[in-house]
Amino acid sequence: MKNLIIVFIILLSGTTTAISAQKMLPKQKGIEIGAGLVNDKISKNHYFNAAFIRHSKKGNYMIYSLEYSKNSISYKMIDIPVKGYTVEIGYSFNLIADRRKSFMINLTFSALGGFEDVNKGKQLLFDGSKLLNESSMIYGGSGKMSIEIYLSDRIVLIASGKTKLLWSTTLEKIRPSAGLGIRFNL
Repeated sequence: MKNLIIVFIILLSGTTTAISAQKMLPKQKGIEIGAGLVNDKISKNHYFNAAFIRHSKKGNYMIYSLEYSKNSISYKMIDIPVKGYTVEIGYSFNLIADRRKSFMINLTFSALGGFEDVNKGKQLLFDGSKLLNESSMIYGGSGKMSIEIYLSDRIVLIASGKTKLLWSTTLEKIRPSAGLGIRFNL
């Protein structure tokens, strides 16, 4: 047990030296994956995203992201599926960081576009009702606040809250979400 504790302390001290290593260098790239909840229904509304990051100066970075989201609209005893496929391009500003930049709070603004599929394009429901919401191309913008914790100079844990503002949709125009992710800096 004593040997295990010593090994753990050595590994932990090695991690802290890696945290103070060079990171977020201009033009350094990273790959990010994440998942989270859309709106407030835990089991039915979620999203998955993958992003490419390109760091610039002072902890800021460009982000290019692909996102898949699945929502549902409750109608009588069924849930009508709503799937979204979006592409985002944005810039993240470092608001707060500790001296070693191992803990950061960032604010990201993005432009987005994509496609929203409501009930697989079918407008007629099981009881003969006509669904007024339609599948359509969507576009808009988003704002995201994220907390980024560097576990090493290459691995980052991310917790974020995001709000999308969408036009050209027949559903809600403002869509909040919260999620977790991990980034691997190359």
